[in-house]
Amino acid sequence: MTETERETAGAVRSAHVAHFFPPDWAQTAQRASGALERADRELAAPQLIVTVPDSVAAMALARELRALPATVGLRVVPVTNATRGARLIKAAPPQVVVGTPAVLAELLAASALKLGDVHTLLLAAADEYEAQAEPLGALMAELPRGSSRILTASAPTQLVENLLERYLHKARRVVVPVVPPIPIAPGTPPTIYVRTVAPGAALAPLGELLDDVDPPSAALVVVDSRGEGQARTALEALGYPADSDLIKVTRGDVALHTALVVFVGLPEPESLTAALSAHPARLVALISSRQMDALRQLTKGVVLMPYERSRAARAAREREENNRNALRAVLAAGLPAREIVALEPLLAEHDGLEIAGAALRLYERAAEEAATAKLAGREELRAELKAARAEPKKADAAPEGRAPRSFDREKPRGERDRSGPPRGERSFGGPPRGEPRGERSFGGPPRGERSFGGPPRGERPTKTGDRPFTRGARVDRGPASSSRGPSSSSRGSAPPSRGPKRDDKGRPPRREK
Repeated sequence: MTETERETAGAVRSAHVAHFFPPDWAQTAQRASGALERADRELAAPQLIVTVPDSVAAMALARELRALPATVGLRVVPVTNATRGARLIKAAPPQVVVGTPAVLAELLAASALKLGDVHTLLLAAADEYEAQAEPLGALMAELPRGSSRILTASAPTQLVENLLERYLHKARRVVVPVVPPIPIAPGTPPTIYVRTVAPGAALAPLGELLDDVDPPSAALVVVDSRGEGQARTALEALGYPADSDLIKVTRGDVALHTALVVFVGLPEPESLTAALSAHPARLVALISSRQMDALRQLTKGVVLMPYERSRAARAAREREENNRNALRAVLAAGLPAREIVALEPLLAEHDGLEIAGAALRLYERAAEEAATAKLAGREELRAELKAARAEPKKADAAPEGRAPRSFDREKPRGERDRSGPPRGERSFGGPPRGEPRGERSFGGPPRGERSFGGPPRGERPTKTGDRPFTRGARVDRGPASSSRGPSSSSRGSAPPSRGPKRDDKGRPPRREK
């Protein structure tokens, strides 16, 4: 690819340059080669500032900058955090600082970054600066007036045009010519499986890919000599000899019917055309997510599919193959005339494949709803069986003549049945709590009227002879020489006493010693 350069109409040649090419950090680093050559190795201060959209891009672009011959003798520091970046800059001031506008603006606010010796600013991937407008303005305000500015982007979007008008006025534009899509032979379009990788680590999944496919022959298609050296180093790490016939490292030439062709990075149009002409069994592209749009534009007419080797992806492919087999069986049984008549009017508005895809979606939705209804029916049946088992247990637990306790517990506390009067009206054989204590009744007369087998206390006899005869009770008959007559043998007298004789007062006589 050759670049075409044009100046803004009516403007003189400017020190500011805007480059438009497909996103590639290696090519972005190449645009900074002139600024790196002008840097003073003896001056320990930032001289080239590079802004990127995010911290991952900062690491990737710093790696590509260090790989350039012009960076020999220069210190390149990627700043992904303001606190750590300030510590790194203070410990050893670098000549090249790479970071997002937000982090660089924070370093400026903390006086950790000085821009007095900066002669070049590189705005890398400027078409991705949607959220960087305010910190970028703070950074540009501190930039020296005579510094040159370089911008790179994949396309002149509205955001890029605004940046050019504000910060790179009358900048020269260097545009990589738009590559037309590669020609595709009529018939079944080829398929390229795409595996997205981290920037600067395109060869990281190479070993995993070779283990999964295990091709008898393969070819690694690289872009430049640097990529060729990295590919050979990766193959040597995997155990392949330098001149192995199993895997070839090439920039475009691919042997006919190669089992596997791997594109390391965004391929060149000539390399892609040569690889498709070899009719390989499988094509795989290892690119970053930022290069997807460029690959789609380059491979119009080619089917791009994500490459996944996980178990879930294989299960999904098997499920889709089962759906295709079911459709093949229906088509083999005969053309469904009614369905064709129903769908035929849609051909005037949509492609037949789109209609089939919509019908497949409806079929899958109906299958999901049927499975959900079946599962709900099982849950309902399980709940009914559980309730039926619980009813006999409740009936057995309740005593005869009384509802189960759970029924009382379901009622509010004020409405429960305690089978008795309220607490203030309970009776325990006596009057309520408010009545006097002396009038309580415990199953008998009051304490002063109690009877223990005799008359009341006020009616008891005062003399012994007037006491009524009680069986088993002792009766005092008085002394033996009483004036009432002889003794014990006379009738009408008191019955003989079985105990000792007593005096008039009812006391037994004293015994003589």
